[in-house]
Amino acid sequence: MAMREAVRDIGARARRWFAALTPFKRMFAGWLVFMLYAFPGYMSYDSVLQLREARWGYYSDGHPPMMAELWRTTDYFVAGPLGMLVVQSVCFLAGVYLIFKRRMSPRTAAVAAVLVLLFPPVSSVMAVIWKDSQMTAFMLLGLGLMLQDSRRARVLGLVAMAAGTAMRHNALVMTLPLVVLLFVWDERYGAVKRYGIALVAWIVLTMSARVVNNALTFSHRSVWVDKIAPCDIVATLRHTSPQIPDDEMRTLLEGTRLLQSHDLHAFTQRGDEDADLGGTLWDTPYFFLAAPMTDEERDGMVRAWKRVVFSHPRAFLTYRWRIFQRIIGLGGPGDSTVYNWFTDIQDPYKSAFQVDHDAAASRIQNLLRQAMHWCGSSVVFSITVYLALSLLLLPFCVRDRESFALLVSALMGEAILFLIAPTTDWRYSYWLIVAVVIVTVLLVARRRQMVWATASTMKQ
Repeated sequence: MAMREAVRDIGARARRWFAALTPFKRMFAGWLVFMLYAFPGYMSYDSVLQLREARWGYYSDGHPPMMAELWRTTDYFVAGPLGMLVVQSVCFLAGVYLIFKRRMSPRTAAVAAVLVLLFPPVSSVMAVIWKDSQMTAFMLLGLGLMLQDSRRARVLGLVAMAAGTAMRHNALVMTLPLVVLLFVWDERYGAVKRYGIALVAWIVLTMSARVVNNALTFSHRSVWVDKIAPCDIVATLRHTSPQIPDDEMRTLLEGTRLLQSHDLHAFTQRGDEDADLGGTLWDTPYFFLAAPMTDEERDGMVRAWKRVVFSHPRAFLTYRWRIFQRIIGLGGPGDSTVYNWFTDIQDPYKSAFQVDHDAAASRIQNLLRQAMHWCGSSVVFSITVYLALSLLLLPFCVRDRESFALLVSALMGEAILFLIAPTTDWRYSYWLIVAVVIVTVLLVARRRQMVWATASTMKQ
């Protein structure tokens, strides 16, 4: 009995202590838990390349120059990924808190924001220094600020949205419904004037992000022409039927440099899509088409892309659909759902040497990483589930502007992947996952408010 009473007393003291914590202290405690798993920040090949460019001060447009410039700034104070990890996790947490604070008490909103950050599919990507993580963090901060009553906060929200737009080339599709539906310059304006101003604001922030990235770019790599267009060309030809004769193939590909001399259609069939879709579609073009080196060759690649895609639209859509199926989890195994290595896992020693960063996990961190990989194979990480949830929740959000804008943004971001996703990477759907989790919390909070309001009315 004495032991039981002692345990109850400790539990009661812990509850009183937690109830007395301010929202900031609650979020800080939750953020420390996140850092226990993520410290000092995980990096993939993309991350290592970005850090190298940041230290050289010579940016290409293969990855967002704005992100490299931000990393260059944080690297002045803390070398390596830690500074960027702090920036993206704090912006994420602050943004979600500001969004929730409109529906909940500040203390409850702080706890809910921490739980969203610690939700495995969310924290697994937010722990990696990726443009996807940076984009999501800045967009959520921008959304949270735009929902505030202060006009200054709303304008700062647009600035944060611009920063998020600068982090990914397809972010403009996701910011469109958020800004147009939720940005308010003056509550007294009617719908036409209000949405007109919001549309102009979206155009300005989108163009500003592009101007800043262009101004920071020293080396224009033409990533679409050099990599994605050849992949589209070869993958489309792969799915054409019947077989295209060599002479016709050369006509279609006029203006490019072929690396094969005969049996061209047969060569496009190399590899096994079922076993390795991304690897097959990306490796084959490197042995089939030479990378364009001059402006004339780049123009030739663009013309060849148009001829191939527009003359074989069904084959192109078939190829795009196969990739999109893998992205949303309907077409067989996709890429790994969890990445938590400190450097490029493909070449950890070389990448660690290149950026002078050789971190090691603690024992408890290793346990957390193992747990994350276990979760990664569960339904909690299924993109199909989140896509289905987004469609199921959409009718419940018609009268809830914030939730509706978030879901439309997520669905538009997912839909555009059908045309632009170069591989079947799981993290491409990260915005969909985050949006669905946040909207679910918002709808539950709204329902709770309605129940309390009804109960109060009945008592009166």
